[in-house]
Amino acid sequence: MVDAITEFVVGKIGNYLIEEASMLIGVKDDLEELKTELRCIHGYLKDVEAREREDEASKEWSKLVLDFAYDVEDVLDTYHLKLEERSQRRGLRRLTNKIGRKMDAYNIVDDIKILKRRILDITRKRETYGIGGLKEPQGGGNTSSLRVRQLRRARSVDQEEVVVGLEDDAKILLEKLLYYEDKNRFIISIFGMGGLGKTALARKLYNSGDVKERFKYRAWTYVSQEYKTGDILMRIIRSLRMTFGEESEKIRKFAEEELEVYLHGLLEGKKYLVVVDDIWEREAWESLKRALPCNHEGSRVIITTRIKAVAEGVDGRFYAHKLRFLTFEESWELFEQRAFRNIQRKDEDLLKTGKEMVQKCRGLPLCIVVLAGLLSRKTPSEWNDVCNSLWRHLKDDSIHISTVFDLSFKDLRHESKLCFLYLSIFPEDYEIDREKLIHLLVAEGFIQGNEEETMEDVARSYIEELIDRSLLEAVRRKRRKVMSCRIHHLLRDVAIKKSKELNFVNVYNDHLAQHSSTTCRREVVHHLIRRYSSEKYKNKRTRSFLYFGESGCLVGRDSETMKLLDSETMKLLRVLHLGGLRFHFASNGDLIHLRYLGIHGYYFSYYLAFISKLRFLQTLDASLDASGHIISETVDLRKLTSLRHVIGKFFGELLIGDAANLQTLRSISSDSWNKLKHELLINLRDLEIYEYSTSEERRVPVSWASLTKLRNLRVLKLRAKCGVYLWLESEEAVRSMDMISPSLESVTLVGITFEEDPMPFFQKMPRLEGLILENCHYSGGKMSVSEQGFGRLRKLCFFMESLDELQIEEEAMPHLIELLIISKELEKLKLIIPNRLRACMR
Repeated sequence: MVDAITEFVVGKIGNYLIEEASMLIGVKDDLEELKTELRCIHGYLKDVEAREREDEASKEWSKLVLDFAYDVEDVLDTYHLKLEERSQRRGLRRLTNKIGRKMDAYNIVDDIKILKRRILDITRKRETYGIGGLKEPQGGGNTSSLRVRQLRRARSVDQEEVVVGLEDDAKILLEKLLYYEDKNRFIISIFGMGGLGKTALARKLYNSGDVKERFKYRAWTYVSQEYKTGDILMRIIRSLRMTFGEESEKIRKFAEEELEVYLHGLLEGKKYLVVVDDIWEREAWESLKRALPCNHEGSRVIITTRIKAVAEGVDGRFYAHKLRFLTFEESWELFEQRAFRNIQRKDEDLLKTGKEMVQKCRGLPLCIVVLAGLLSRKTPSEWNDVCNSLWRHLKDDSIHISTVFDLSFKDLRHESKLCFLYLSIFPEDYEIDREKLIHLLVAEGFIQGNEEETMEDVARSYIEELIDRSLLEAVRRKRRKVMSCRIHHLLRDVAIKKSKELNFVNVYNDHLAQHSSTTCRREVVHHLIRRYSSEKYKNKRTRSFLYFGESGCLVGRDSETMKLLDSETMKLLRVLHLGGLRFHFASNGDLIHLRYLGIHGYYFSYYLAFISKLRFLQTLDASLDASGHIISETVDLRKLTSLRHVIGKFFGELLIGDAANLQTLRSISSDSWNKLKHELLINLRDLEIYEYSTSEERRVPVSWASLTKLRNLRVLKLRAKCGVYLWLESEEAVRSMDMISPSLESVTLVGITFEEDPMPFFQKMPRLEGLILENCHYSGGKMSVSEQGFGRLRKLCFFMESLDELQIEEEAMPHLIELLIISKELEKLKLIIPNRLRACMR
């Protein structure tokens, strides 16, 4: 595992030598020497970690290397910080810069001399104790980037997960959900050991077409071992999608008892389905049941748990379903689906080896899919090596999930190892937004771009690799892309364990710090800020602080809370994810290393002055509140020239300077959008323009001409506040809409009035896969799609205020899989479409 950190630090030294050559001119040769030595040591580390069992001497030596690598990073980051701070001084203080720079230069020379002595000592210890043999690195670290790209292309991420071996279980439970005659609230409990597929089965039921049709009100929540009833109730309320805007902001402040009453009121008299995933104790259900009405509408609740006593301990009418292990035939079917994706020829010897390994998995689905994910990236000749390694670690004549995981983890490249370890920051059962994870990984410095791909594209490939290996689970997909994911509890436990060993992440939860260290790089808080803040130490090495707890924790200037985030502990921060937390920033200087800032939109105004100083910030995310709080103040980001992603509801004026790196901008008012220099937005991929104003004087038409300059734009959303139309400049401008088409994949228009049929323009977009027209008005009456129209379109949704006729030619939309039409006068709508498309309607 240490090899992942050393490789990361070697890369960081290289970046500093390239990007900061002038500031390091006096120590360049020494740094090159350190880099070379560390790379050689990295080779020995690969050899040590490739061994079946690591001896104590090797473990201690690896720890010395880990501490050394971290110290190299600290020296470079601290020196960079001092130079940047001096460069920003003004007035009389600037006169001291020359002396100060000399002092800093002397200090870093001394620091590097000490580091050189330490690395020589580390090398001497390796030779003394005979550690490593400098063999050719094994596993993922030796995989070429070309091979990785080929494997990525070999499998479409759009492949839906197939639940194998649970068809009979699903049939039984569907019967209970849909046709059981009890009109009272009825509970279905699914129980069994971890890794059997309880959540997968519950999700299969939840997403069933028949279930969606039967239960208009559906919600999904998770509990886990560390839970807060208020958080669970809020997740159910949000999942129901029955509250919006000011109402959402209001209930965010509710106490637990108020949330109970509110949810009960929402569901009273309604037929609902609620899935409560991963309950560990009966008390969790006792806390929830009062909020779920025992009405006579035929409502259902699905519970998943590992514990039989919990499954059978619910009161009222219930059915407890024990999930079984897979048979060998089912196990082999599941294995075949994944393991042979990249192997064209399956000979008898390969099949025999595969079946022997599957037999030893003893029917545990999680073990089977992780093993299959590992082997799917191996050549047939390497299967025997994997098999031999597994055979040496059999426990009770079985392959354990921990053994398979260790092999799969060692097979990863160092970047993918860091990505997997980083998953330990998220709370148990947390649904991880893919783009948010990508922004965090880039900000941490784990990702390097190349000539062909941006850093974000590379990060996506690493996430896809983890999903492909079944180390990460895709939860939600859109436009054939994974939108959110989740790590299985058992694998999360392993990630936390390995992160602890590497001083990589320090996690605080309800009970205590899972790992306590004054040198850990990342501080993560899940709950209970006061307990966290009461720790009597300050970690000056902190690179990241992330908070995932409840909103509304107010921390004042004189509060004892959050002492860890003061001017000393924040200086080297790269990531600051505050969630719903608000506190006073004690730092007087610029945080030149900060690359990611995630805050609650409700508290945004408190941070305006602080944000304006973050010259090297890459991601500003002010969307961490579910209600999407509107930011009405003027936001000046003109000094932030490294911005890549700006996210939040910016109703006031948004000032952006050099935006060449900007990829995401959502959402911005039409007035602010029209003032930007659109020709500079050469890398913009995701744009949302939201007209919040209800005043005609304040509404400004969006210039379609401005959109024609966005040649890399993939996602476009134009929204107007409910009941307000977003104006277009002219019919000539609308006719040029096909000019913005080269890369567009998704278009969503809300509140727009069309004077002419827009279909002839939309259908020309060569890469368009999703088109949504919501709350739109068209006075022409008829919309038509020609035979050659929408060659790639997969989803078409009309939420039209008025539409008389929709005509689609026979050869149009060859790839459409979803057609949704909602109109106030739907029964009067004349629909002339091919029969094959009627099957796509819902």
